[in-house]
Amino acid sequence: MMVDKESEAGAWEREWDARSHTVSEYQHEIRDLRERIKYYVSRIKDLEEQLQDEQARNNEWVREP
Repeated sequence: MMVDKESEAGAWEREWDARSHTVSEYQHEIRDLRERIKYYVSRIKDLEEQLQDEQARNNEWVREP
């Protein structure tokens, strides 16, 4: 996934919304958005697992013998 770090925030969205699009362009945009959602869901799951591991490690540290 490419990240544009030079354009003003939201610039590509405003440009996209200002133009007319073909069915295939909308289909491509939908596929891209679905892929981004899959990536974000996967990343959230990984981060939640890391958090649980850290919490478990912390709980072991705090537990008295």
